[in-house]
Amino acid sequence: MLRRTAVTLSLLLATTSLAVAQSDTDEAIAQFTGANGFSLVDTETLEATLASYWLDTNAATPGGTVGPIEKALLIADDAIESTRTRTELSYGEMIDSAEDGSSAPVSFIEVRHFNLGPTIRAELAADLGEENVADAAEFGTGEHRAWRFVFTPTMNNQAILLQASTKEISAKEASKQDCQGTPCLDSYRDFQDMADWTEVEGEQPDWPLLYADVADDVAIPAYAAARLATLGYWANAESGEYQWTYGEHPEGVERYEMYRFLSMDRNLGNEIGLDAVWHETKLNDDAVTDLWYRFADVAGFHTVFTASAGR
Repeated sequence: MLRRTAVTLSLLLATTSLAVAQSDTDEAIAQFTGANGFSLVDTETLEATLASYWLDTNAATPGGTVGPIEKALLIADDAIESTRTRTELSYGEMIDSAEDGSSAPVSFIEVRHFNLGPTIRAELAADLGEENVADAAEFGTGEHRAWRFVFTPTMNNQAILLQASTKEISAKEASKQDCQGTPCLDSYRDFQDMADWTEVEGEQPDWPLLYADVADDVAIPAYAAARLATLGYWANAESGEYQWTYGEHPEGVERYEMYRFLSMDRNLGNEIGLDAVWHETKLNDDAVTDLWYRFADVAGFHTVFTASAGR
């Protein structure tokens, strides 16, 4: 598998090209990141982008306990300036087995990151008049963009980037895409209607920040994902230190079939804030088919919720 033969990215690519036959995992990686319209991105450049975020600079591996979902969101969020965004993330996972009997998860992640600044400005201009609305730069600049990432854990690093690709999503294409039942460029959607929510009471786990958790006084998507991951035990912070753990691999998935879905809306309403939902499917559970977790940041006040669906 790629991760076992790589010491650096260049060596990884070289060993893959020399292989007599790719493993199923290698073929899946090539198929996933090489999807129509996607162009490969230099992973060393993306790892350097991630390195600029880490605050645990005295650790043996800065950012080493951060999970693949957070890292994917950090990269996607860094690519555009706007903070009026809608983000849709899909996650699949394969278990790669080595000849020595060891195994490791391989994460397949697609992120669609939409800049809704122009949409919100156009709506205000229609209501108030063009002359009464600030210029486009004030609402956030940047294109809509899709990303595909493949991560795997290595020693002292819970998510090293194996391969990545990206493509711009045109405005026309974005207008036709669906985001959990809402048109992706529709500025309004209500996460309250997504599930029958129960607020989680009591103190939530906390940990020393591994990267800045807010931008313009609002939680960033990666931090929201980390908060949600601790609710479902895909990450653990009970000891006071954050650690991505991956959790249990679902038995009913094929190859990199997507079974985990995150939806996030940031600064799309009248108040600044972020609303994020984590939807887990394909559970190894006789009683429960789906789990939902929700993190809401309204003007800096955080609330978390859970919901489930029975078989």
